[in-house]
Amino acid sequence: MLEKNVSKIIIGLIFVLIALQVIQPAASKAPDLPNNSCADCHRQLLFSSESQRQFIDIRIKHLESGISCSIVCHEDKLNKSTASTYAMWSISTHALFEVTCEKCHGGNPSKVLKQEAHNGISNLSLERANTPEMCGKCHMAELDQFKNSQHFKRLESNQEGPAPACITCHQAHSVRVLTASEIEDFCSNCHNNITGINPTVPKRAENALSSAKELQLEVATAKSSVLAAKAMGKDVTVAESELESANTILKNTPSVWHRFNLTYFDTEVQKGLTDAKNAEKAMPVETAGTVPTKAPGFEVLLMVSGILAAYLLKRH
Repeated sequence: MLEKNVSKIIIGLIFVLIALQVIQPAASKAPDLPNNSCADCHRQLLFSSESQRQFIDIRIKHLESGISCSIVCHEDKLNKSTASTYAMWSISTHALFEVTCEKCHGGNPSKVLKQEAHNGISNLSLERANTPEMCGKCHMAELDQFKNSQHFKRLESNQEGPAPACITCHQAHSVRVLTASEIEDFCSNCHNNITGINPTVPKRAENALSSAKELQLEVATAKSSVLAAKAMGKDVTVAESELESANTILKNTPSVWHRFNLTYFDTEVQKGLTDAKNAEKAMPVETAGTVPTKAPGFEVLLMVSGILAAYLLKRH
């Protein structure tokens, strides 16, 4: 009887142990895994839907290729969908010169409470059509030129179709300045064979900005030459006059560009290039330095040495 009871107890313990082995993994605490690991997303993923099965297939392909799930892979997509306006502004030229939010949006930056700080904010300042006047508060020369452009006339007339405003090219918060290498593709958004809006503009715009870069280099070269000659006490009056003219044109190129008259812009840049090159030509000609004379009697010493060497060779 005792033996039967012992046997039942042993069998019961075995079943309990087996049950614990089966239940324990499911009830145990999830292992500590690094943030953003595959398990963070896939731990409870089931094969209950087509989309979930697709995620499993992607995970398997990642693992087979030795790729671990990481935010790095999806960073660009996340930046596009969740980019912060403040983050874009913080790396802009506006941030560099402390042009803060209230300059465009209104409000009171000296207040701490949100309601007080936002007092005076107007949604009208956010409308694209109002950006020229708003930007013109600081960029007056650019606004004056822009008002002479076909871009501005189209914007003012509320015509259907492309009507560029300031933020069209520069963007609202990143405030970019397009380079010569970027301008062709950008202008092609409106100026192309499909829209029929002068498709020759993009390439001409690229050439125009490239010429402006050339003007910048020519002015820098002429300025360096003038400073060097001036330090030597040379008369650089004419060269300085030509350089000043070229430099004035260079300083005005950003505002003149906003007229969006490429013929006029290129004419101005070419005048600047001519002035810069004339500044170089007007530099006083350097007089050749005096050739240092040889030590007295050098030729005689050389001749005597030659005779002595010949005599010694003859004796040997």
